[in-house]
Parts: sequence; structure tokens; C-alpha cells
Amino acid sequence: MSRWRRALVGRRRRALISRWRRAAESNRAHAIAPSAGWARVSVWDKLSTRSQSNLYFALAFLDRRRRGAVRAVYRFVRLADDAVDGGGDDSTRLARLADLRDQLDAVYAGRPRRSPSRRLARAVRRYDLPRRHFDTVLAGLERDVHFEPPADWAAVVRYCETVAVPLAYLCLHIFGASGPAAERYAHDVGVAMQVANIIRDVADDAARGRVYLPADELAAAGVSDAALYGRRSSSGLARVCRHQAERARALIARARAQLDPHSRRQLLVPEIWADVYLALLDQLERSDFDVFRPDAHLHRRRKLVVALRRWVWP
Repeated sequence: MSRWRRALVGRRRRALISRWRRAAESNRAHAIAPSAGWARVSVWDKLSTRSQSNLYFALAFLDRRRRGAVRAVYRFVRLADDAVDGGGDDSTRLARLADLRDQLDAVYAGRPRRSPSRRLARAVRRYDLPRRHFDTVLAGLERDVHFEPPADWAAVVRYCETVAVPLAYLCLHIFGASGPAAERYAHDVGVAMQVANIIRDVADDAARGRVYLPADELAAAGVSDAALYGRRSSSGLARVCRHQAERARALIARARAQLDPHSRRQLLVPEIWADVYLALLDQLERSDFDVFRPDAHLHRRRKLVVALRRWVWP
């Protein structure tokens, strides 16, 4: 690497770290006190740990308004996810989702009642965010309350299209990207990222009595529910996970093939997200997809390197 290139990388690295520090301070400034209730405490717990970790770094590349809008949208989606994961019986979970739907009604009626809802309302007005994408997430999570394992790959994709792809579509509006190519990109990257999450979270999901890998492929590989719930790794489970990882990589490759240079720069943030998830899949593959190992998550330092590389060489 030439001297000028090293100097450029050094300056960009320092600027990037500075941005991340400011974004972290902004996150802390918007944090919600513990007395705010089960849902908002839960979402901030997640945003400060694993759930934030794969998305947080890239937000530093956005201006303040867009970063705040993505954060407001993501908060709502995570609140909806927590409504299902937060314990209680099915009626309690559905009541939580109904409360979020009421909050969404207030947001789109211009009468948000709570601080997070007011921030979401600002994002909705500023970027003209379509309500249908939020409704798709809520409807998908309502179905998830009455959980049924996905029978095959097509069912996995349908699940991803309800819980992950709508967030990708909403981000397109915030990033200012539009058109059929951008929507296909958002769909494919959204599905791929959720598939990577499914592989990474096999252990956590099994602990809750849920398996999101295709049931037909698990059966063909000789992997039983009892083995998953008992946290028993096997060559069959590794094969199934490897196949899903190949699908995720193919989806990201197909998404990127549709982008021209201008669009790729415009979509720098989701490109960083995609790179982070590809790095996660590489790490899982190096462990032979032993998803029950405690180090199944990507280290923050590795994410820093991935993000910096994409920023310097988009």
C-alpha cells in the first residue's frame, strides 16, 4: 500500500471512530429509563447488546436525521419482536402486539402518545414511510405467536419476508433509494440477513422451543427436534446450516449484481450490513457450523474492520 493510501486510510479510520463515538453518545442520550415498562426496557437491552451489534456500526455513516429515523424504525420492529419473545401466554403476547398496533394508529393519525412513538412519527413524516411495511411485521409476528416450524425453504423465505424484508424496504425510503432494482436488492439482502440470523440463533431459538431451519431438510439430514432441543451438534445439522449459508451468500451476490456504482454508494449502510453478515457466515463455517458454541457471534473488532473496508473501498 502506498504512503498516500495509508495516510488516507488512517484519516478515514480516525474519522470513523469519532463518528461511532458520537453515535454511541446519541444512543445513550435517547435511552429509556427502567420505569418506562417491560417493552421499552427490553428493546434497549437488545439494542445495547446483540441486536444492536450487527447494525450499530453502519449507522455512523448516516447523517443525524437519517440515523435517528433508522433507529426509530428499528426500535419499533424490535419492540414488536420483544412482544412475542417477552414471556407470558399467547393471549398476553397478542395483547402486546395489539398495543403496538394502537401506537402505530396514533403515529399515522399524527397523535403519538409516547416519546418513542413521537420519534417514529417524525421519521414517518420526513421520509413518507408506508404503513403497510409495519403492518406486515405485526401480522407476521402474530402468526409467529402460534408457531409452526417452516416446512421447507419456501416457508423460510415467507417468514423472512414478513419479519425482515419490511425493515429493508423502510430503510430504502430513508436512504433515498427507489425503483425496482433497489426493491429487489432490499428483498434479497433482507432475506439473506435473516437467514444468517436463523443459523446464528439456532441455540437461542431451540431454548425457546423453536426451530426456523427447513423441517424437510432437517429430516433428510437425520436431525431430530430432540437433538436440537438437547443442543447436540451433528454433521447433519452442519450440512443443513451450510446449505442455508450458501443460499444467503447467493442472495447477497444476486442483490449486488443489480446495483450500479451510484446505487452502491447510496446504499453504503446496507452494504456494510451485508458484509458483516457475510463475515458472520464465514466465522460459523470455520467452526463447521457448530451453532451451539458460545462464540457464535462476530467480535466487535471484526465488524470494525469489515465496515472500514467497505467505507474505504465501496
